[in-house]
Amino acid sequence: MAAVQAAGAFAKPGRKLRIGVIGGGLIGASVAAQLAKAGAEVIVFEKTRPAAGATEKSVAWINPVVNDAHYMQLRLQSMDAWLDDDRTLGMNAIWGGSISWAYADKKDSLQTKASLLETTDDPPVYLTSEGITQASPGVFPGDEVKLAFQTAKDGHVDPVFATQRYLAAAKRYGAKVLYPCEVTAIKVVGAAIAGVRTTRGDFALDHLVSVAGTDTPRIMALMDRNLELAHKPGLVIHTAPRPVTTKLVYEASSILEFKQYADGRYLTSFTGGPPNLPQHAEILQHQMAYPDPALQQFHADMLIARTAEYMPAIAQAKATKVLLGFRPYPLDNKPIAGPVPGIEGAYVVVTHSGITLAPILGRYAAQEIMTGVAAPILTPYRPTRYISA
Repeated sequence: MAAVQAAGAFAKPGRKLRIGVIGGGLIGASVAAQLAKAGAEVIVFEKTRPAAGATEKSVAWINPVVNDAHYMQLRLQSMDAWLDDDRTLGMNAIWGGSISWAYADKKDSLQTKASLLETTDDPPVYLTSEGITQASPGVFPGDEVKLAFQTAKDGHVDPVFATQRYLAAAKRYGAKVLYPCEVTAIKVVGAAIAGVRTTRGDFALDHLVSVAGTDTPRIMALMDRNLELAHKPGLVIHTAPRPVTTKLVYEASSILEFKQYADGRYLTSFTGGPPNLPQHAEILQHQMAYPDPALQQFHADMLIARTAEYMPAIAQAKATKVLLGFRPYPLDNKPIAGPVPGIEGAYVVVTHSGITLAPILGRYAAQEIMTGVAAPILTPYRPTRYISA
């Protein structure tokens, strides 16, 4: 974290840099807050409302658990940044750790992640099926568990609340947040960003940061750049509050992820999105809203029943939100972060695991934009992997 300079350290004398941030989700809000703290004149352009995209449909599990050592280090840095932001901005994060388990078909994948965790300051504590229940009474993973472990430092957060906290911080440093405000054209003069046209007028800019989630390909196209993302639906439900029994996040063999908020709400999600059933055919092909309330109710009942197989207490909970979302998912499932090739002043961030990575990507984006000095840790994640000049 020493590589990420303190707020205001990048500010230079003279006119402030005018920087537009496209997207008011959690990462966009983090980027805006860091840029404003660093002395930029920031405007956030949010198409609908803050956190309305993938952010509010997220499980919002803050964790380092991936199968790539370098990527894990970036996530660990972001967990440190989360602790800083939680302390200074009041994110109300819950730091209870997590329990993950795998059945036979997912054992090897989970073991790879566990082996990488063994090199960190939060090595996994391996558990049996019975050990899971002992560590977390009320959770019963069944007799077929082949590998399981517990971590101590993972956390989770209400992503909508966290987004609001970042945007409030950005505003304290002078940022403006405009919504609904869709960017409809990007002005490029001499291969450099000059401004944007939006549904609320034209704005002259020195820099433009695209943090637009699944809308990123459209924003890139406005700069005559092509970017393809994978289509990854996500299905999440929230319930009415029930008695609080846990602070942990649970990951059941890449089938389900579930947790409980401090106010007693449960959240549960199919890890891989809606199952491949006939009624999901259209959802699995393209982005869309729920076609009818009956499918929403079907999803609510299905998710609660499936989760209750592991945590029976959720069986009595009533679904209050059934959210169908679509993940911003690079083709290699690793972040895209850095300057847009061939366009001076243009920067793009798009990634899955945006909740975990939001604090660190906000810091590094601000550092790179305000100083022009590249952050070495972001080298493997540059847009040049997928975007040509």
